[in-house]
Amino acid sequence: MIRTLIAASTVLLLASCGPAAAPTTEEAPAPQGLAEQIQAAGPEQQTVLAYQAFIAYQTAHPDLVVPPCTSVRGTDRITVPENVAADSIYAPHHGQVVFTVQCGALISATRMDYNEKWLVSFVPGASEATVEHCLGERGLDLCPRSAPTATTATTP
Repeated sequence: MIRTLIAASTVLLLASCGPAAAPTTEEAPAPQGLAEQIQAAGPEQQTVLAYQAFIAYQTAHPDLVVPPCTSVRGTDRITVPENVAADSIYAPHHGQVVFTVQCGALISATRMDYNEKWLVSFVPGASEATVEHCLGERGLDLCPRSAPTATTATTP
């Protein structure tokens, strides 16, 4: 019994004095773009992340976001279908993560000002959002909540 106890103590002592185990190296995950980060978030957090990316873009490019967004009125995620209309603002954004950000006061009696509405898209792997103005000719909204689809011609 004493021999077993001495042998066990010796093994423990040698193990603690021996060379340190080599650190295990885990492969670091590949860096993610903003699109992947947003997709990994929950639905309620996605619009917040999109707005934060828009504000970061505005801060980095103050000359491109005019008028500047000082408060957010609403943010919507837009699904761009495969058959999106070719003349739509959404057409080049198929396969991307797309949101609209409506800036302005949170006063329900105030009409939406499309001069303060922005299309914010995220290309997979990109580190920055792409921002486009939603104001069309004669004050029309180029960024409806549903992306327009192409109509297919039917043959008689």
